Amino acid sequence: MIDIDENIDDEAFFEISALLLSLNRKTFEAITSLKNFQIISKYFTLENIDNLVLLHKLQNAIINHFLEHRSKSSILHLHDSFTYLLDEGLMDKPSLEKLISLFDPSTFDECREEELAKEAIDENFNVQREEILLDLDKLSKIVENSDGLREIASYLGSQKFSIGVTGVMNSGKSTMLNALMGKEILGTSVVPETANLTVIKFSETPKAKVVYWSKEEWRRILKNADSVKEIASFVKETQNHFKDELDDYVLEKSREDVVNVNELSKYTSASLSYKKCNMIKYVELQSDLDFLQDGIEIVDTPGLDDVVVQREEITKEYLSRCDVMLHLMNVSQSATNKDVEFIIDAVLYQNVTKVLIVITRVDMVSAQDVKEVIAYTKESISRRLSEQNSDSKLDFVLKSLHFLALSAKMALLHKTANAKEALDAGYSLEETGILELEEYVKETLFSSKNARGSLIIRSAKNRLRKLVSAQLDELRFENGLLFKTKDEVDEELGALKSKKNMRMETLKLLKEQIGGYELEITEYLKKLQYFLDDELKKLQTVIKQRLVDETKYHLQNGKKTPPLSDVSRIIDTAIKNGVVDVVREYRYKFIQKSSKIYEAITLQYDILETNFEEGKKAFNGENSFADEFNKGFLTFGSSTFIANAFKLLSGATLSKLQTTDAQLDELIKDELTYLQTRVKEKALSLSKTLLEEFFVTLKEPISLFQNALERNEQLLQNHVSLVKEDESSRREKSLELGKKIKSLELIAKRYAA
Repeated sequence: MIDIDENIDDEAFFEISALLLSLNRKTFEAITSLKNFQIISKYFTLENIDNLVLLHKLQNAIINHFLEHRSKSSILHLHDSFTYLLDEGLMDKPSLEKLISLFDPSTFDECREEELAKEAIDENFNVQREEILLDLDKLSKIVENSDGLREIASYLGSQKFSIGVTGVMNSGKSTMLNALMGKEILGTSVVPETANLTVIKFSETPKAKVVYWSKEEWRRILKNADSVKEIASFVKETQNHFKDELDDYVLEKSREDVVNVNELSKYTSASLSYKKCNMIKYVELQSDLDFLQDGIEIVDTPGLDDVVVQREEITKEYLSRCDVMLHLMNVSQSATNKDVEFIIDAVLYQNVTKVLIVITRVDMVSAQDVKEVIAYTKESISRRLSEQNSDSKLDFVLKSLHFLALSAKMALLHKTANAKEALDAGYSLEETGILELEEYVKETLFSSKNARGSLIIRSAKNRLRKLVSAQLDELRFENGLLFKTKDEVDEELGALKSKKNMRMETLKLLKEQIGGYELEITEYLKKLQYFLDDELKKLQTVIKQRLVDETKYHLQNGKKTPPLSDVSRIIDTAIKNGVVDVVREYRYKFIQKSSKIYEAITLQYDILETNFEEGKKAFNGENSFADEFNKGFLTFGSSTFIANAFKLLSGATLSKLQTTDAQLDELIKDELTYLQTRVKEKALSLSKTLLEEFFVTLKEPISLFQNALERNEQLLQNHVSLVKEDESSRREKSLELGKKIKSLELIAKRYAA
């Protein structure tokens, strides 16, 4: 916490406060490089403000000082200082409007300190990450374990947060993303009428990569074309356009091309004659936008009403890994059936826990119209769940949804220096809804409420705490040796060697035991694969029997065969609930097996006289495994299956029901082969990833204990030469070690569990 000098001059306070509060990541380096900046900052604190973490703390302290000492008239004075910075070209208009709204004199009396502080600090996650990275930099000058420091820094730097953007065609995804990123990167200039899924990442050098369908994926598209007229048209158009060149794009392993960002529209536009978009599975766009710098990735999906089923499957696969989903609905189109089905599917089956429904183009309608769209959406979700006999899940779904009204067009005008046009239309930046959207994204991704963000920070702190603790033990041990005699050192060295020999045998046995468990659980994974096979085959039987029973019921009651809506409901419900049940049972078996191994091994650590409690806190097998096994198993598109099943059942009669039963059996087996393969592959891949982390955690105490023994032995041997040195040299070395120990103790105190 930074304390502000209580005696600073008021006039200087306002002007310098305005300057400091206007700084952000983008402007920080340019301003702080000026010599006068550090002189100015000394008005507030003696600390050298040389990094973003300290800047955020200082901004927080300034706001706290305002809350304690300033009046409404003072806030207006601060507004004048902000305006001065704008006039001098030291601040842009969006920043001015944001700061003005933050210090609103009409509501200032009602504002609480923590609310303003929360607004002032950009992101909880990023602030904590910066603090850890700052400590890692300090530690690099003290500790010898530079590899350990680099690993923690790499871990923090590699963490990504994903925003999934969905909606039907014409819902306004590109305009909203341009407004959110503050630049017209998507749209007519780069990616007009995007037909492909686009993953947008940060890179200092903007570039783009297009990835084409593989042979297996194209084979599935061709197969679906036999059943779905729209896909058949898509395939015919593609084949007519590319002819013999098709084989140049569709390869055994997906072809990837790096392309110029400015020429990307030639690949992705659905309206152009190139038609390369038909061959592309997804696009990766790397941009230097500030918005993406904090590890944010944006997944911009094709419209949900895309005729190519495989694109919907790719969308679901990406969404299962997203931290938040922004689902856009054009206010004039309300909630389509596709919207409602997709929202329910995302919450119930893709484990998307945060869904923001953005009602777009609200500048075209009244506020009352927006309220009616939101009410209609909730009603449609309720009705759809009731039709699926899942109305008991209504509260769960609705609690996962949040609604926001947005005029992305007006927001983009503000963000691209065309604010006057938006203001003339009656929209300030705040009234467009973009600031509320930005706040929601930041709060969801980076606040302490984000479970994954908290887990990342907690894990990094645990790693840092262990490293500091081990280094402190080593330095204290080394310091304690400095004034021991040679005989005392020899005696301690002998005792350590004896202890080491005994412990190394124990360590060897433990390693062998863990190795045995690794082989055992590898074999167990094979059994789990057989389990999945059996259960998914049983699911096929369940689907067939439900379809046959429904058909028989309709025919016996003098009706026609089941309508398409009934066939669709039976297949969708059976597949979704069936796969969820199978994966849940798989997860239970997996956790049971790994937990038994975990308990057996951790009991052995008592022999090493080491405390494994911290490891148990850091690694809760049940929670770690359970969370991951909720995601991404239902990317299968069932539209062709439904179409084929309906076509088959439409020709059924009571006398030919047995024949229909056999045909249905073959159809289901053929259609669900891909689903069965995908579920098994996903489960196996996820299991191996989790187990790798699991065994790294189990082996860590052995590695730490062994390293400590070997390092202490080395220190004792090295100390023999120190005994020959004079007392003043040893005292000097002791002072040096003492400084290091003091520095480490201060850091260790901050990371105490």
